[in-house]
Amino acid sequence: MEIVDSSLSVSEVNRRIKAKLQDAPEFKNFWVRGEISNYSQTNSSGHMYFSLKDTTSVIKCAFFSYQAKNYKGTPLRNGMEILVYGSVSVYEPGGYYSITVQKIEELGEGDILLRIEKLKQTLAEKGIFDASHKRPLPKFPKRLGIVTSPKGAAVEDIIRIATDLNPSIQILVSPCLVQGDGAENSIIEAIKEINDPKWEVDVIIAGRGGGSFEDLMAFNQESVVMAYYQSRLPIISAVGHEIDRVLTDLAADATTPTPTAAAKLAIPNVSDTLIRLDEMEDRLRSALTGVIRIGKEKWSGVTNRAVLQNPKSILEPRQNHFDEIITKISLLGKNYLVKKQSEFQKFEVFHQNWKSYLERVHNKFRLAEQRLDHFSPLGTLKRGYSVLRNTNKQVISSVKQIQKNETLEVFLFDGKLQVEVKETLGSENGR
Repeated sequence: MEIVDSSLSVSEVNRRIKAKLQDAPEFKNFWVRGEISNYSQTNSSGHMYFSLKDTTSVIKCAFFSYQAKNYKGTPLRNGMEILVYGSVSVYEPGGYYSITVQKIEELGEGDILLRIEKLKQTLAEKGIFDASHKRPLPKFPKRLGIVTSPKGAAVEDIIRIATDLNPSIQILVSPCLVQGDGAENSIIEAIKEINDPKWEVDVIIAGRGGGSFEDLMAFNQESVVMAYYQSRLPIISAVGHEIDRVLTDLAADATTPTPTAAAKLAIPNVSDTLIRLDEMEDRLRSALTGVIRIGKEKWSGVTNRAVLQNPKSILEPRQNHFDEIITKISLLGKNYLVKKQSEFQKFEVFHQNWKSYLERVHNKFRLAEQRLDHFSPLGTLKRGYSVLRNTNKQVISSVKQIQKNETLEVFLFDGKLQVEVKETLGSENGR
């Protein structure tokens, strides 16, 4: 193979690429939108380096400190959506290109995403999304309420699927705006209206048939989320989207990715239900037939028993046994009474003897009492005697113990007297 003298070096190739890219007007001073990844910042110089990516591609970016010092927005971070203004530059030694960033603008969507995330956290802390608040959907609703735009494909899909599943279902549409100015209040009023008991609605499907991030913003508003949460009736969120969930999905009692799926969730398939009912009827009939058959067999077995054919056959031996028991009880009772009567007669004799003994003892005590009373001081007093005692409680037995004008106590049978001595008289021997 002949070596061509005009072959290029690697450096020459990179130099030509650089000239082409950096001189091309379409790669100078342009805006590009993407998400930050691989973000880093040097501590010494303050330069910022990151990649800007979308769903399929990535490009390196350099935001040098002399330009970065003019940036006053939210600190850059991975995952942040931004608009970058700059030009393509080629690094010859490395053979790669990047964007030299002149300025950065935060996307409005980025601010909205941050606000939605903060609102989501706040509502979660208040329990708005708690599973305990979720109400079960009715198994067989009679009337379906729909809150959506009356002109979109969503309402047509819901009505079509619902009537296919249950031709007798009643459907009531509460129309509202689902995007743009006034959509927030329109959705809230439509939910309030459909909740009125006069409409006799059993379950609500609320949402729309998909759209861009901006189109779905009404379903991320706090007042709309609270309308879902405060709904008197179970409410199914049906916003047609596949990536990020709107906040009304979290507040609803059930969530489906599309209005069509919501209709299938809310309305049971009547044909399938009828088939299941027929199957249940067959199983129930079979079960009852089996129960009746078993009952008949048991009844036949019971009625054919000898005891039911001749009930006396079971009573006669028991009657004889009962008579024998009665006879034994009667004999035992009589013997017991005779024994107790004999014991009682012995007790009567003992009682009479003991009574006589007590009477004799009592008479002896009475005689002793009379004798004791006769010789006792009280007995003497009863016979007309008295006892003298001075103030020192000494009994006076002689006039020699008494002084003139002395006070004495005279004890009689039924009381005492106080007397004053006027004069003492005694025998001559006693003077």
